Amino acid sequence: MPGHSYSINHKIEQRANGKIEIRIGDKNTLVTGRQQYEIRYRVYNAFLFENNLAQFYWTLKPSGWAAVFKDIQFRIHTPEGSELSPENCFVYAGNTGTASLSTDFDYSYTDHIFSGKSHEFFFSAPGQDITVLVKLPKNLIKENFITIPLWKQYGWVGILAVLLFLFGLVWLKFGKDDEAIAATSYYPPKGIDPAMAGYLINDKSDASDLIALLPHWASQGFISMEEVPKEGWFGKADMKITKLKELPFTVADYEQALFSGLFNIWGTTVLVSSLTNSFYTVMNNAKKLLKTSAQKYYETRSRDVMWLTMGVAVVLGVILCPVFLFVFGVVAAVAAPVVCVFIALMSFFLQKKNKAGNTVYSELKGFKQFIKLAEVERIKVLLEQDPQYFEKTMSYALAFGLLDKWAQQFDALHIPPPGWYHSSGTQMLGIYAFSKSFSSGIASAQLAMVSSPSSSSSGGGSSGGGFGGGGGGSW
Repeated sequence: MPGHSYSINHKIEQRANGKIEIRIGDKNTLVTGRQQYEIRYRVYNAFLFENNLAQFYWTLKPSGWAAVFKDIQFRIHTPEGSELSPENCFVYAGNTGTASLSTDFDYSYTDHIFSGKSHEFFFSAPGQDITVLVKLPKNLIKENFITIPLWKQYGWVGILAVLLFLFGLVWLKFGKDDEAIAATSYYPPKGIDPAMAGYLINDKSDASDLIALLPHWASQGFISMEEVPKEGWFGKADMKITKLKELPFTVADYEQALFSGLFNIWGTTVLVSSLTNSFYTVMNNAKKLLKTSAQKYYETRSRDVMWLTMGVAVVLGVILCPVFLFVFGVVAAVAAPVVCVFIALMSFFLQKKNKAGNTVYSELKGFKQFIKLAEVERIKVLLEQDPQYFEKTMSYALAFGLLDKWAQQFDALHIPPPGWYHSSGTQMLGIYAFSKSFSSGIASAQLAMVSSPSSSSSGGGSSGGGFGGGGGGSW
């Protein structure tokens, strides 16, 4: 109905890009003809206090409006005692940043009211602003320190902090292992292979844990390994692995899966370079089997709590993102799923060892500490008792990431490199030279075994300078 004002009761409000977006009306209702809407709102702290002045600096029509504005009028009521004149009342209009005073309005200064009306043919297009600046004596405006309540500003921080605190409590109860005292040990726990040792020492199934099975098999006569020198200036050294005999049926399923993956398809001899972009499926399957086998050393309840916590974190991330966007804004809406994803990922560490697991872990911890800190004299005694001591323990040092350090301790004892590894030049050198050559080959093997095919992807004042920015349009 042209010429009438409407009371708008239906609105949609949301926060986006640090602003509040309000939609008035009903998207399913079409209105035509001249419409008149009155929008009222209250603003706090809209004055700039500087020296002896209180400045009201307000953008009447922001550049964000999608509509063209014509016949613009404004009235600014100031406190009694105000003396208004062109000397302290200014209007800027035009593209954002325009610093020259506008001559497109007729102004009046009566009864403490500064008012203006645009000229007949004036219009403000999208991308243009209209801003007023009124300078008043500071004593006429009481400086009001009303601020947004802390809850509205930082409530989301508190909510996310509580979530992290609750997750910490869950981790302390269901994820943190009971204190395990390192029991000094010169050998790994009985029945624990290097892959399982690597898993239990950090509660993760890493590719390096499974790679440590290669020297473990070699020391038992199941395979031999040979460095293949590089060819040409730009060639790379390779490693050849040869099967000497089958693994016994008593080995763990992850060992059998890795061994079968190497030789059932490729025969009795395999070049490590040939595994690139193809062997990763075998490696992934072996890691899953290793993790499954390791669960006998963990509390079943902790595993259930792990999945429950992960699920709750995902659901909360989905729920809190739009809620925080509506209540707190974009930063909170982004932070909520980030924190929830963090909790979901950290839930993987909710693995608490049971009594058997703590016993094994205590021995592994002591064995790892010995590898890290062992003295040459102690190692010399162990070699006298067992000449194959280095070959039996090097695979565990590899799983712990300490092979080079471990080999250094043996270098001064002049023991020969393992007979199952062949490399040009290293047979006449010490055990440390062997470890350098072997470590390089193992690093290349690990890269080849976990590599997968890569996937591609495509992928004084100015106009607009005051408070009250924003914009609008039809919807």
